[in-house]
Amino acid sequence: MFRHSLESLQQRLLIIASLPSSLAIIVLMIWNDYSGYLIALVALIFLTLIGYCSLMTRQVLNFQLTTLTNLIEAITHNDFSLRGKRQKADSELNGLIDMINELASSMQKQRLHVKQQQYLVRKVLNNIDVAIVALNSDQEIAFVNETAVSLLGQSAKALKGLALHDLSFRSLFELPANSVVEYQFPKRRGRYKIILEKYFEDGKKQQLLFITDVSQLLREEEYRAWRNLLRVMSHEINNTLTPIASLSQMLLSAVPDDGKEENQDLRDGLDIINERALNLKSFVDSYRKLTSLPLPQKAPHNIDSLIRKILTLFEHRKTHIIASESVEVNIDAVQIEQMLINILKNADEAMSSPEGAIYLSWKVRDNEFCLKILDEGCGIGNTENIFVPFYSVKKNGSGIGLMLSRQIVESHGGYFSLANREDQPGCKVTIKFPTE
Repeated sequence: MFRHSLESLQQRLLIIASLPSSLAIIVLMIWNDYSGYLIALVALIFLTLIGYCSLMTRQVLNFQLTTLTNLIEAITHNDFSLRGKRQKADSELNGLIDMINELASSMQKQRLHVKQQQYLVRKVLNNIDVAIVALNSDQEIAFVNETAVSLLGQSAKALKGLALHDLSFRSLFELPANSVVEYQFPKRRGRYKIILEKYFEDGKKQQLLFITDVSQLLREEEYRAWRNLLRVMSHEINNTLTPIASLSQMLLSAVPDDGKEENQDLRDGLDIINERALNLKSFVDSYRKLTSLPLPQKAPHNIDSLIRKILTLFEHRKTHIIASESVEVNIDAVQIEQMLINILKNADEAMSSPEGAIYLSWKVRDNEFCLKILDEGCGIGNTENIFVPFYSVKKNGSGIGLMLSRQIVESHGGYFSLANREDQPGCKVTIKFPTE
């Protein structure tokens, strides 16, 4: 509306400015008795020139205003690539065009900077070990990072738009701040620190859920505490047992083996003392494995061949390979062999019937090796203490096998879990570690 008013005003002013001189010339021609045809011709020429100039002025103004409108409209639609062309002659519009061009350039640079920052933030969010889930004001998932996708076992596309009441982990949004909970996600079970934050966007409240897997951190603290305890215990017990074993052996050699009852009783007692001292020393020494496990010396190995080689040690037991893949992974073969022997030995000893079988399957998905071992034993009665040193369900067990096995897997950057089978009595071991 304003543009048409400005154009009309300029057109009227041009006509008004040109009319006095035109009328004056025509009046003078009439005053001097010029021919009526000539006067009419001159009047027609004046009207034509005035109309032409008025029309051209209107078109030029229209073009300039349309150019400015297009530039501003492009900016409002986030298109900062258009630039206005300066007029050849000095014009007040040149200053306005320069300002609009400068504004477009500035906003283009700012948008590029924002995109670079967004790319950086996206990279950081997708590469941290914290799962992040964002809910919008409608209580629907608006964003999930790669860690959350891996933890929840669904693609980002499938998760986005899901309502809070449809989420299997909705209870996490109701926990107190900075809670640490044991939780079973579709892809993993562990201890997680839950942080819930709120923020506002366009005046509407949004929610951010941070899920941090603290299992490894807590486990490392647990390992450190056990190592310190075992180191002190081993030192003190060995310092006591060594002289006891030596003295009992020396006394045993000093007591004559002459068949007399009193001497035989003494020899039997010394034998028991010596044997128990040696057994206890061996028991304590076995725990040194937990305190002196070296870092894995990784090298490429064919995991399929390695597993099949270990299975030859259990030919007395039925073993079935359900699914397998031949693949090379970077592992410490000695440590992985020891871990697998421990697991298979536990599975074998858990089955009292010779008809019980062990089932194995392994595959590689997304650069991750996954091995599952199932047995047909009686299962585990107390799953909470299976990784605690000194705890064992075996008669002569020391309680270090499972803890050592888990430590070996985790030193390879992997994941180890042991649980009761859901389909029948028995245990299921899941072992995962990266192939690279």
